[in-house]
Amino acid sequence: MPSSTKSTPPLQSGRHPKYRSVPPGPSALVGPAPVCSHCVLVIDDDDMVRRALVRGLRRKYAVTDLRDAESALALIEAGARFDAILCDLNLAGMSGPDFFLNLDDDQANRVVILSGNPGGMDDARFVGREPRFLEKPAPMAVIEALLMAMFDSGARAA
Repeated sequence: MPSSTKSTPPLQSGRHPKYRSVPPGPSALVGPAPVCSHCVLVIDDDDMVRRALVRGLRRKYAVTDLRDAESALALIEAGARFDAILCDLNLAGMSGPDFFLNLDDDQANRVVILSGNPGGMDDARFVGREPRFLEKPAPMAVIEALLMAMFDSGARAA
C-alpha cells in the first residue's frame, strides 16, 4: 500500500537552506573589508582608548592593535610593515619614544605619538629624527586627516 504522506525532494545540495551546517566565513564575522588597503598599527595600553581608535579606523584601514611597544617592535623586526603607526607616549614597559628610537628609518617615518602630555616629547634624543605628535584626545576626523596626509605624501615620494 503506497504511503499517503507526501515528501518534498531534497535540495540539490542535500541540505535545507534554513539549517546550514557550514559556519559563516570570516568576512561575515568581522564585517566588510576596508575600503582602503593601508595598514595601521595602534599601540596603547589603555584598552578603552585602543578599542576606540581601532573601531574608528577599521572602517577605512586594515588595523593591528597591541597593548605594548615590545610586542610591536618584535612584530616589525619579524618583517611586518605598516603604513602608519599610532603609538601612545606613556606605555607600561617600553615607552613610545623608546619604541620610536628603536625603529628603522622607514617605519620611524610612519610613527605618530599620541599623548595627553605634550611636554613629554621634549627629548634631546629626537634631534634630527622627530616623530609626528598628536595631542589626546584627538577627534577621529583629525587622526584620519593626518593619516591621509601621510599616505598622500608617501605616494608622491614613491
